[in-house]
Amino acid sequence: MSYLHSFGPDDILINRMVAKPSYEFVLYKGAAYLNNERDLGRNIPTGTVSLYEYNVDRDGTNQSLIQPFIIKDGFYNTMNLGSRTITGSAYNEVAAGTQINGSYPMTSSIGRHYFTGLDLPTLGIGPGSEAVYEQQLDEYADSRKALISLKNTMNYYKYLSDSYSYTGSYVTGAVNMIQVPSIFFSDGIDKGSVSLKFYHTGTLIGEAIDKRKNGELISVVGSTSGSTVGVVLYNEGFILLTSSAAISDDLDDFGAGSLAKPTWLEFGNNPTSATASLYSVSFKGTQKIPSMTMFATVQAGEANNSLNPTWIEYSSSHWTSKVSSGRNGYVEPTDIAIKNTVQSQYCNYDDEFQKQTFISQIGIFDEHKNLLGIAKLANPVLKREIDNFTFKLNLDM
Repeated sequence: MSYLHSFGPDDILINRMVAKPSYEFVLYKGAAYLNNERDLGRNIPTGTVSLYEYNVDRDGTNQSLIQPFIIKDGFYNTMNLGSRTITGSAYNEVAAGTQINGSYPMTSSIGRHYFTGLDLPTLGIGPGSEAVYEQQLDEYADSRKALISLKNTMNYYKYLSDSYSYTGSYVTGAVNMIQVPSIFFSDGIDKGSVSLKFYHTGTLIGEAIDKRKNGELISVVGSTSGSTVGVVLYNEGFILLTSSAAISDDLDDFGAGSLAKPTWLEFGNNPTSATASLYSVSFKGTQKIPSMTMFATVQAGEANNSLNPTWIEYSSSHWTSKVSSGRNGYVEPTDIAIKNTVQSQYCNYDDEFQKQTFISQIGIFDEHKNLLGIAKLANPVLKREIDNFTFKLNLDM
């Protein structure tokens, strides 16, 4: 294929682009808002993003909603619908061959998990004490299993700060966990970008930031200013707050039915009864995007022939009828006239003939001449025989 040109050793560059998108979640009176946007599409709750963008343009009335489904077979699998839409016992009660429907869209947003203080069980003395101890130990582990699962990870990060040490409040005290799904930070939360703001009736009463970029959340506003109120697990997407000190003397109902002073343990506690408190969680994600840059060069005298039928003069448009083929080979006529597409600036005058084409797209092939992709130009580029062009193609993977 003479029209194919090989890339040279310096024509393909592979780089990695690092993007750091910013996010801010605002929580108020039981609702969440992402980047100050209220409506991100149909069937998407406020403060969330759609994972697959299903049903974001369907109203469920004029356009039926897309939904996942399975046909019951011989065994139960919770992953069939992409989520635990039906329990194992309910699945067993359904007749074989029944279609079981799930629902879209699947959305994601930040979450909060509060762990109350709980004493670590100890083994007593006397008959039955071992059984009681094992039961208490099971209850302890069950109530803090999400936190216990981070023990090894936190101890690993102790080289950054002693605040990661899994002791004290993490073992027996109250812990406020803010969970950030990986769809928002991809390769990790950007160090130094985390900011937690606590507002009361519109006034900023507390703020904690990771200004040291070592995971420590340092309070910079409020009565706890200067102290470490928690840590950030950048790669895992968790924010752990342990400070029980009052941020201010303001009061609000955080869901207990009584007024209490705000603390970092209450941060993100967002019941509808908390009418005075507003929370802001802002951070930057880190997304590493492999990028390939290709330089496609066409030299003078190249790419000046076309397979477009309009490239031939009308008088020669029936040249295919003059083709002869047989045992002696395939022979085309040699007197096919190429249309002169050069436009003169003068009226009723044909400018000197030049072979010229218009480059509108560039095909990328592999070593076996299989077409991999096509790059289309916004506007066709005029190519004369004397022209040299280099086209820069960029592909994000």
